[in-house]
Amino acid sequence: MPPLKYLKVKSYLEEVAVRPESRRRMPTVRELMSQFNVSLATVNRALSELENDGVIVRRQGSGIVAAGTERTVGRLEKDVANAGSGQILFAYNDYPDESTWRMVHTITQYTRLNKCNIQDCKIYPDTSTEALIRFAKSCPECAGLILLVGADRMDADRLEALGRLPMTVVIVDSMYFYANFLPDNVYVLSPDAVDCAEEIVELLVRNGHRRIGYIRNEPRTEYTDLFQKSLAAALKRANVEFGPDRIFSSQIRSWENSLDAAVQLTRNSLDEIKALGLTALIYKSAGGALVSLRVLKQAGLRVPEEISVIGEGERSLYRYLSPQLTVSSPDYGKLGCAAVDIILGKLRPQNHNLFFPHTLIERESVRDLNFVAPHP
Repeated sequence: MPPLKYLKVKSYLEEVAVRPESRRRMPTVRELMSQFNVSLATVNRALSELENDGVIVRRQGSGIVAAGTERTVGRLEKDVANAGSGQILFAYNDYPDESTWRMVHTITQYTRLNKCNIQDCKIYPDTSTEALIRFAKSCPECAGLILLVGADRMDADRLEALGRLPMTVVIVDSMYFYANFLPDNVYVLSPDAVDCAEEIVELLVRNGHRRIGYIRNEPRTEYTDLFQKSLAAALKRANVEFGPDRIFSSQIRSWENSLDAAVQLTRNSLDEIKALGLTALIYKSAGGALVSLRVLKQAGLRVPEEISVIGEGERSLYRYLSPQLTVSSPDYGKLGCAAVDIILGKLRPQNHNLFFPHTLIERESVRDLNFVAPHP
């Protein structure tokens, strides 16, 4: 028997509610009626149930928005009160980044959608393993712990300590895979580096680019190593020359500024970029591509007329640039929801390493060299 129409509307809105932009705006009643070809009564039934569940709020003048939530945010070194059962613990790096904010929002909203509370806490550079474990043990009956640790690698002692916790632990958006020594209760969720590299190469080759350079302006990790290896393999399959002379990298560490590294690498590599006649630059991060636009322009390399740029990771401002930035971006929404599903037992993956594909967002910063403008 097919699901009732209002359940389709409700399920769709539950998915929308975990997106960060839902705090400002969700689809209107009229939009939902048109999208699902249903009556006002059907939409109102879905909205009423979601409002009763605390998923959405209907406000006069601002329409439908995702419900907010009260969270405890503190420093791990401080005592954390026992929050009782029905909790997910969430510890994440104190780092001002849009992707971090999106992940925090998604995990928080999706946990609420599953009628489970969340208690989050920021991790600082001086946060010890003991403090992290103490935070987890502060809620002995909780469902599990989600960790967002950025580009830092956990040592064997920390992983072993996490393995002794009586709960499921999920490390999200990890740049390391720990494939050979993951405890049975620990899962690692990462963007798919292979998928990202192949997407970027496919786009550039399809647009006629044969002289391509790579600028690694991010710390060296298992993820960046796999990306570079996959990039080389994909270019080789496409019969595109790609050797060490086309790879520009730095020894940047996880706590250093990757944007400064991109600017410096680009500036230091300008002579080689021009000598090789490169028509496209792949930056490890889209942020690095963004801040390098000015360096390239000052060097007389117009983007995209003379050189195209592309990077990994979407930010809301990229579509407002001139030129708008082309990126390949992982689906942080699916990654965050999967972390919660593993904690709650809704998802039971056989492999403890899970990889999430990217979405290619084509904009103006990549030129199609196959296109020849007609003569006036």
